[in-house]
Amino acid sequence: MINEVLQVARKNAGMTQEAVAGKLYVTRQTISRWEQGKTLPNIYALKDLAALYQVSLDDLIAATKTEAKAEGTMSKINWASLFGLFWFNLIVTLSVVLLVAGLLVGAWASVIAFILSPVLAAGQLVASHWFVIDSGILPLWGQIGGALLLCAGGLLLWPRLLQLTRYLWRRFKQYLRYNVRAVYH
Repeated sequence: MINEVLQVARKNAGMTQEAVAGKLYVTRQTISRWEQGKTLPNIYALKDLAALYQVSLDDLIAATKTEAKAEGTMSKINWASLFGLFWFNLIVTLSVVLLVAGLLVGAWASVIAFILSPVLAAGQLVASHWFVIDSGILPLWGQIGGALLLCAGGLLLWPRLLQLTRYLWRRFKQYLRYNVRAVYH
């Protein structure tokens, strides 16, 4: 059975369930359920496990093919899991995704505003020659200097924010890959 194959492959690779879970961005309980035969990993998880354990994908799925043929079907829908997964994703995951997306949009807007601040300060300098504008607390050249500092800060933050955005996108895609299989058994 595939659960036994997964357990043997993990032990042969010298890895703990916690280590595997960390590499796949799943819980240790998920690895345990796969190895106990309570649930089956989807094809994406099997592909990642094969790479992690340094075995061929065929070696891992040979047991799955045999089990599916014995049952006479490739997959059945687990309606209770579908219902639970739907509500969990709707309430918890959607709220977390929206919160993180909102924070990312705010961070990107701030970084872009920082980078464009010298353009805005230069526009104010040009406008001050045409109109009488009170520059407030800082003289106009001080505002341009501050805008250049903000621009430098924005340029320094840009690569970090891009790296964070890519990391969060990869985690989100991985989450989706492993949750689709929970609906099928």
